[in-house]
Amino acid sequence: MELKTMKILLLSVTTTIYLTTFFILPSILENGDQYLQQYDSFKQDVARKFFGDPVTNTDAYIVNTYYYPTSKSLGDNALAMVLLMNRSTMRNITKYKMQLVATNSSGSSVTVVPKLLKEAYANCEYSNIVAHVTALPSLKKLEMVSGDSKFDIQLKLARSTAPAPVIICISPQFVAEQWQIFVAHAHISHNFGGHLHLYVTSMLESYFDLVLEYEKLGYVTLDFWMRYNFANSALNSPEPNSNVEWRNQAGAHTDCLLQYKEAAKFITFADLDDVLIPRGYETYFHEFASLFYFHPNIRTFQYPKQEMMFHNKPNISDFHMIEQFSHSWFANTQATGKIVARPSDLNSMWIHRSFNVPDKNFQVVSHNFFIHLQRPVDTDGQDPITYEMRSFSIAKHLKLNASVMQPVQEDFVKVLNSSRYQKITAKLPKNTYYFPILFRCYYEKYYNAQDDTCPNGEDCLIPQRSDLPCIHSDADYKSGPSMTPVTFHYHKNPRWSKNIGCYN
Repeated sequence: MELKTMKILLLSVTTTIYLTTFFILPSILENGDQYLQQYDSFKQDVARKFFGDPVTNTDAYIVNTYYYPTSKSLGDNALAMVLLMNRSTMRNITKYKMQLVATNSSGSSVTVVPKLLKEAYANCEYSNIVAHVTALPSLKKLEMVSGDSKFDIQLKLARSTAPAPVIICISPQFVAEQWQIFVAHAHISHNFGGHLHLYVTSMLESYFDLVLEYEKLGYVTLDFWMRYNFANSALNSPEPNSNVEWRNQAGAHTDCLLQYKEAAKFITFADLDDVLIPRGYETYFHEFASLFYFHPNIRTFQYPKQEMMFHNKPNISDFHMIEQFSHSWFANTQATGKIVARPSDLNSMWIHRSFNVPDKNFQVVSHNFFIHLQRPVDTDGQDPITYEMRSFSIAKHLKLNASVMQPVQEDFVKVLNSSRYQKITAKLPKNTYYFPILFRCYYEKYYNAQDDTCPNGEDCLIPQRSDLPCIHSDADYKSGPSMTPVTFHYHKNPRWSKNIGCYN
């Protein structure tokens, strides 16, 4: 076949596919939503293959937007947005050109295009995205603009002070009931100069009341972590909560980083059951300062995780910090750890590290580790988790000296002796109910999975109990005007609700 004939044939086939896909099929399928969804998916695949980027609109969620009058790393009059964006928007989502119009108190306006950073790993439709750019001094108004459409973006002033030099950003809690781990973490972090920033989606009401008490005492800051709700979404838009990696832990870590970017000296990112105790230093600050002093080119240090045997006590009066943490029973293996950084060295964060920090600026520490309390044993001696059992053994070289935990125990006793505290803790559950259910679901769906399913707990069956009510984050969910190629959604008026139930 001659080359000219082959070119004509290829052009004819391409034209036929184009006309059929974008003009003929829509008119045939216009009355069937099910077929339209299938068609849109097919059209998106064809567009990716032949034209590079999809031609259908996608949806995104604005988690929070922060303004920095001054910033060491972002620049003065900087903006930083935490977003959840659909990876199908573009082949490289960081190339998307978002347009913002910033207006200051004198009425001056400027149009800016932020730089986008991506922090995602798993095979999920939605990714944690950070947008940052410098704007105007005395910023009063920020708008998202696309063509003739625009809407106002809510601004938050980034924190200028922190409750402690070291902020510990805790992953979002959902259907949370393990109050024993929280009590231990709160007193340990407080004793060593840290402060917990705790995101909550849902939590047992009695446990929530306990956390509120610790917030009043200055041990923790409570923050909302919302489920994602598109008030008005595109027809073929994937449901966001089912298609984001681990409930968007990366988004929560990034949000916490951006809140304290100009306020904290050091920042760590952990799960609630990951507890760090300094070794060879009196405080977190001194240990971290030493690391960065002796390794000036390192931007993030990762502490590995070592699981320790931990017993849940049904009565808080039986809880003893030295007994719980000054023993030698540890798991035989270490797990991927969590990082510490100076906030000025990071602009975005994933779960275990930042993908925007080069390997040459990343280092795993060898002198210490996070104590991992993943599978607490109930007081009857029965392990509520029978999946992926750990092998524990005596590791004397890892044992903490009792004197290290003595001040922590004394601080706990001081709080325990409060009559108000005793009244709150009397209502706490004595046994776990939700945790074994969730762990089994996670194990079957992800830890034991053979495919690349997007990891999250959205499809877990969580039986409700009237005697175990939950507090759940809630808000007024809003959608901006339809835009091309992205329509943005957001929330206003965050609040705690007793009427939603114990769900993710």
